[in-house]
Amino acid sequence: FFASSCVLVAPSPSRSSVLAMDMGDEFENDGMEGETDSDDGMGGDFSAPEALPEGVEKEIITEADSANWKTPKKGDEVTVHYVGTLASDGSEFDSSRGRGTPFKFTLGRGQVIKGWDLGVATMKKGEVAKFTLAPEFAYGEQGSEPKIPGNATLVFEVELISWVSKDDLFGDEGVIKTLVKEGTGWKMPKIGDEVLLDFKELAADGSVIQERLECSYALGSDAFGPVAKAMDKLLQGMKKGEESQIKCAPEYAYGPERPEGVTITVILRELFETKDVSFKKDGSVMKKQVQEGEGWDTPKDCCKVKLQVSAATDGQAALAGFKAATLEFEAGNGEVCDALEYAVAEMKKGEKAVLTVKPAALAAEARLGLAGAVGEKLELTLALEDFEKAKDTWSMDEAEKLAWGTARKEMGSSLLKSGRLSMALQRYKKVIDAFSYTDNMQEENKEKAKALKLACELNKALVSLKLKDYVEAKAACNNVLKDDKTNAKALHRRAQSELGLKNFLECIDDCKKVIEQDAQNREARALLKEAMAAQKEEDKKAKGLFANMCKALGKGPIPAPGKSAPVGNFEDEEGDDDD
Repeated sequence: FFASSCVLVAPSPSRSSVLAMDMGDEFENDGMEGETDSDDGMGGDFSAPEALPEGVEKEIITEADSANWKTPKKGDEVTVHYVGTLASDGSEFDSSRGRGTPFKFTLGRGQVIKGWDLGVATMKKGEVAKFTLAPEFAYGEQGSEPKIPGNATLVFEVELISWVSKDDLFGDEGVIKTLVKEGTGWKMPKIGDEVLLDFKELAADGSVIQERLECSYALGSDAFGPVAKAMDKLLQGMKKGEESQIKCAPEYAYGPERPEGVTITVILRELFETKDVSFKKDGSVMKKQVQEGEGWDTPKDCCKVKLQVSAATDGQAALAGFKAATLEFEAGNGEVCDALEYAVAEMKKGEKAVLTVKPAALAAEARLGLAGAVGEKLELTLALEDFEKAKDTWSMDEAEKLAWGTARKEMGSSLLKSGRLSMALQRYKKVIDAFSYTDNMQEENKEKAKALKLACELNKALVSLKLKDYVEAKAACNNVLKDDKTNAKALHRRAQSELGLKNFLECIDDCKKVIEQDAQNREARALLKEAMAAQKEEDKKAKGLFANMCKALGKGPIPAPGKSAPVGNFEDEEGDDDD
């Protein structure tokens, strides 16, 4: 009978012997048949295991294969073979090998002695190790008679056969995830993303509650009803191709209707990453990737691009007049509408996507028959067939970089004149970023670079003012004034920014600085007059507010010494409206 007794179970204060637990029960598979083990189902811990404490000694007998570099984490179900002996005389007291049946337990949950929880967490699949455990990491003073005396040091030879990765998704044991098959890549969906998945939900008795194959689901949409919260949490940790199972307690499923909870199996077929590609990041141009592209490169300014636009709808019906076409153009030059410029700058070769544009006017593209596009929303189906890679600015020599910067500034000015404000602003920002560090340039080229950057900062301020982005305009002017404190354009545009921000005194100060340089500057004088009038109005409002505050002081009955005035008893309150 002793050979079938689980001596590994952690001692409990409520019982003096571990002989009451039958090992045969412990080895039951508990419905885990068919779960994938180490090759496909081990998420594992990617970090280095913590050092073992004094009292737990480990000696590796057989190294794991080099491909098996992961270790199990707390909550994972591990499968091992072991042989346990007493350090004092080498006598064997327990062995799973002798029974011919591996032993399973959940790591880090106190189901086994402390030394096992610590030691097995350092092992890799296929590894065989010898652990020598001091009494405090085994059965302590009480031991486990008759085979294990008190204060015994134990030696275990352990082989880690496999493990099934499990995670407590909410930290309350309400939803336990079991990784069945690992996915590929590194991307995981987030709230708002759309995915394509297989979904199967089982009741506690194994009957199917519902099953959906190749089902589209938007995270956060609550389309899965009572289990939506658990599904969203699960999916945010899954990768493409991954298969996982979750066991949901009633509070994460159907409540009292199904008191034993449910089990859900999910296969993530596709991840449709949704990204805001608009320049302002205001949600006006959203790109949903429906097919991943190749590599990491995306088209840069001046790249020759081949973009297929195969469909256009208002979100439901096809748009009349639309003409499918493959457009060839140079990125960043405004040769196509803003929406396509934004999208292509964040696409990879071979990528397919659906572009949602609000308002539709941002996708007004004549070559697609959409020159007069109007309406609240427009959806385009795109595929980036190819693009020619342009030279990176960091790989250019100084002369090439200056020529590139000059050309991009001129392109920005051309876009500005045609009213393509956001496109123009992008060009100026790219030049500013490219010349953010010039200290290592030759002196002659350094001065040219500084002049080019200054011009782009001034133009950036001008465009930002037109877009009513006064904070950005002010920042651009400040960048110029750091090196050129008397720059009249920077002072004037900063004064305009201050007016937009209602900083009237600062506006007045900058206007006076401009007029000191050019007394005949009509624009500065007009701006000064406007700012002074606005400040006068502000002063008047402040004076009235202060006067009303002073009126309220001292009103109401005067309380006797040591007593407070009654709340809300203001006899003269009605007369306050006279002024």
